[in-house]
Amino acid sequence: MQPSDFLTILGLGLAIWSFIPKKERNFILLFFSKAELIIFTVTLLFILFLMSFDWLNENWFSGLSIFTVNKGIPASIWAYIISLVLIVFPILKVSFSYFSASRLQNLISLYKSLVKENEIDLLVGYINKYHITDIQNYLIGLSHLPEKENMDLILRRRTESDEAYEKLVKPKRIKFASWVYGQIIQNELFIKYASPKYPELFATAFKGMVTKSAAKQDLVKLYIESIFEAKNQSFVQELKDVNDCNISIKERDEYVDLPILTGLLVNTEVAAENYVWYPVGEGAVKSLKYDEQQKEFLMKEYDSQLKPELWNHKIWIATVYFNYMIRETIYRDSGWHMWLYYFKNSTDLLIEIIPLGHNYVKTTAHPSFAHYIIYQQFDIMLEWIELAKEQDTDNRVIDTIRCLGSCLHSVCQADELKLSKDFKKQLLNRILDLYLEYDYFPDNIACNTAKDFLKDLFLNPKGVDCGLPEITPEYLSLLEEVWDEYDRIPFTAHGNGYILDDFENDILQSLR
Repeated sequence: MQPSDFLTILGLGLAIWSFIPKKERNFILLFFSKAELIIFTVTLLFILFLMSFDWLNENWFSGLSIFTVNKGIPASIWAYIISLVLIVFPILKVSFSYFSASRLQNLISLYKSLVKENEIDLLVGYINKYHITDIQNYLIGLSHLPEKENMDLILRRRTESDEAYEKLVKPKRIKFASWVYGQIIQNELFIKYASPKYPELFATAFKGMVTKSAAKQDLVKLYIESIFEAKNQSFVQELKDVNDCNISIKERDEYVDLPILTGLLVNTEVAAENYVWYPVGEGAVKSLKYDEQQKEFLMKEYDSQLKPELWNHKIWIATVYFNYMIRETIYRDSGWHMWLYYFKNSTDLLIEIIPLGHNYVKTTAHPSFAHYIIYQQFDIMLEWIELAKEQDTDNRVIDTIRCLGSCLHSVCQADELKLSKDFKKQLLNRILDLYLEYDYFPDNIACNTAKDFLKDLFLNPKGVDCGLPEITPEYLSLLEEVWDEYDRIPFTAHGNGYILDDFENDILQSLR
């Protein structure tokens, strides 16, 4: 091969390189240190020298013959061998190796430029391929770091935690992951651009938050807000997959892939630290106030054939989300009520939406979709208490009954042109059922706690176990009617009439 042939090949290679988009070229260069790029350049010049070796030896520098041996490999063959290595090595390195440790800053700069230019698809592809598993492992490691004492923080003393962190990020891949997590995953623009389209990317990282030490409230709240406001279909589909399911999300995830809900809710202490209720609760309240399309749907007469359309509206998405968020804390106590009291806000706003002059069929269980959601929220709260009973725990029982009482007060005080007397009595009757039934389970902690606090609810629904009782004529009248119409046969027929007598004496006599 003559020098001109090599120059032709070199020119062709440079032409191909120039056709690769600049961002991809910059990304490929991240795999090579500056020293490797210098060696690469010097090797190209050396190949050119080998290609010209025979010509130079014959015409210009005969002394080059000292580098030759009889029956040795010709210089042109060496040039081919080195050229092949020069071609194969970068391909193998980019395909199977990892970024050069010295190019960390360049990588972050490139990723930030992709965020600014809204090249999210390309950036997410890189993060999924090279970083996301390492980010999850980084957060797992972060979760188990020793905690610093307050005095150590004030005095900025080097502690065992500092040493453990240095050890954690010592491997190159974890060090890169820590930077990508801190500089890119937590970047506000990236969250807003990427989370509605790629929610599983973030959820995969969140699975690494196994203790409160790794929680990142601002990141998680903004992520949830982004997918909730967009009514992200992956998020909604996961809620559909768990809806009407009587097992925990963690168990359900073994049969149906639930990356978003698992990442957000299964580690309940982390979920509480991340305020996972806030974006959904606030978003649902705002939608009830300002989303006219949703209001129009909620005012429609209930039709089971239109029920699937509920998933197009934030209040229903929020209702199901809150249901399974609270259920997880009953399975694995987080020590926090997760602000289930948002159900009180939504009950009040749903009542407000129902028009006074409606023509709904009053004999149906829930005349409009607004009625239906109110009914479902009561049903969900009662199911939380029942789940606590099944688990033999009092997790969430007290908070649920406090919220239930506030919601019941709002329902009882609602104008009967909005909520019929029959609708109100249905809800009150279901609470009474639960209260009386729990006398059969004296050894169950949930039943005992529920009995005590349901008694407080009947005596003061607006402020269960707190404040002076505020018993309204509307509430007392409804309770009296429910009690007069109550089916006593299941109790009297089995010799348990004392349960009814206790309710009469302990509650009704106190209220009259």
